[in-house]
Amino acid sequence: SNSVILHITGSCVTGYGEELIKAAFGLDEGIIETVAHYMAARQLNERVSFILDIGGQDMKAIFVDKGILTRMELNEACSFIETFSRTLGHEVSEFARLACLADSPCDLGTRCTVFMNSKVKQVLREGASVGDIAAGLAYSVVKNCLHKVLKINDFSSFGDCIVVQGGTMRNDAVVRAFEKMSGHTVFRS
Repeated sequence: SNSVILHITGSCVTGYGEELIKAAFGLDEGIIETVAHYMAARQLNERVSFILDIGGQDMKAIFVDKGILTRMELNEACSFIETFSRTLGHEVSEFARLACLADSPCDLGTRCTVFMNSKVKQVLREGASVGDIAAGLAYSVVKNCLHKVLKINDFSSFGDCIVVQGGTMRNDAVVRAFEKMSGHTVFRS
């Protein structure tokens, strides 16, 4: 047969339930999630100065100065792009593509899903395209993260080397909105 035998030399876990998973599977190590984010970011660029992770459960912002984690912010994230892409009849990847091609992104504010519904319905009645709505939602995610959660208006605190991580940052439109708002080009895996 063509079977392959793997020899596992070590194992490590991070994130929510770290200790439980480590004990349940007899894993070797556990690592603090923010440190894991930093280690991954360093693999992309050794000079990393800021890491922004927006996942399904939370948002993490990690400030780095010469290899030292100097500030960390953690907050629950309200990511509604997937919900609205389905509501408007599109896969998330197609929704992101349309957003990147949008001419006039809608200003949808920074409220969460429940409040965003009425705003999206309003701009649909006014004739906004799906792309413009998708782009508006991408900007809303970034505005909420930067202005409401991190309370940042001066992007110089990010330094020169920004790494973005997490499922939400797999969306090209959100990454592009972040780049346009912050004035920085970012790295992502």
